Amino acid sequence: MASISTQRARFSHLNSQLPQFAFGPFLQQNPRHRLHLRYSSGKSHSRPSTSAQPKDKRVPSTSSTSSTPLTNDVNPPPSTRPADLELPEPISPSAPLNDKVTRWIAYGRAFLSFYKTGLKNVYHNYRTSLPIRRSLGIPSYLPSPPPSKFFLKSGGRSDKKHEAIETRTSRSTFQLLHRASHDVRRMIPFTLILIICGEFTPLLILAFGNSVTPYTCRIPKQIAKESAQRADRKRAALSAYSAAMKGSVSIPEAGSNEELELLSGFASPSFVEGATAEDILRACAVFGLVKTHTRSTVLVNPLYRPRLRKYAEYLALDDKLIRKGGGVSAMESAEVRVAVEERGGQGLPQGTEGWEAERLERRWLEMWLEKSKY
Repeated sequence: MASISTQRARFSHLNSQLPQFAFGPFLQQNPRHRLHLRYSSGKSHSRPSTSAQPKDKRVPSTSSTSSTPLTNDVNPPPSTRPADLELPEPISPSAPLNDKVTRWIAYGRAFLSFYKTGLKNVYHNYRTSLPIRRSLGIPSYLPSPPPSKFFLKSGGRSDKKHEAIETRTSRSTFQLLHRASHDVRRMIPFTLILIICGEFTPLLILAFGNSVTPYTCRIPKQIAKESAQRADRKRAALSAYSAAMKGSVSIPEAGSNEELELLSGFASPSFVEGATAEDILRACAVFGLVKTHTRSTVLVNPLYRPRLRKYAEYLALDDKLIRKGGGVSAMESAEVRVAVEERGGQGLPQGTEGWEAERLERRWLEMWLEKSKY
């Protein structure tokens, strides 16, 4: 009982510490800052030499705090991804009760440390993004994703895929701004849940899903669950699309050229503007923009078609910036995985793991970039 009381005291101490940075983006803005963060690992699995693996083999530290400059490359700061979650070693089921209680307390401390690191990174990422937003002419204090037009030197959108549009920044900066705005909108509700629920936060977050969780605060189990759900929605949407177009519910094999043609077509401007309401919902389900493709078509034109249009513009710009930054070979393994899932590549490495899964993801993304050129 003494240990539990001590642990409660530690969690109550969190209440007085978290709000100092959790509510900062909404209460005061100061462009003078330095980015102090704890890194998430961007390391790749052990693998043989190949042209598809990253050129930069340096692995960011996962246990130290440092100041990170933004460089003109393809990988955003590791602070935009979840930090490493270091859990205690499992113990035998026959272990004494005291050992089990101690282990659960250690579990609580590990999650608490992980969430605090994630929230601090959200705050510092947002503060880092403010002067960049101002330099690009983006409203500084609105935590909304910056429109793609601000990153193009033409200053506007083009529907001509062959037209070369020079970008104004790197993918590193673009993704920092995009992820910072995404996470800061979830910062206050997530912080309140953490203050109220303490060590029980992981259980509640798994029930709520990603709607209230910043990306930097998502535990591996939560990310895996969301990926599996998106893969199921994708298969259901592709099956419905195939039935409507061909009269067959069979869908292309994950990672096949046929599937890539279909997915890249969903992100094309001509599809977004000309597709039926039902097909727009199916495309939104494939890209994770809606939870089911069976939603009512009443809201397609006022809500889902603009949402898909904006997402297609985001993917098109991200594709340009990946090519500009050195291509897939310059990307860290964690960034490759994020890029593949954003483009509907869930379920790709069936039965594979480690370097083999990463190799398939890199090849898939290279094929996507080839198709998105035209």
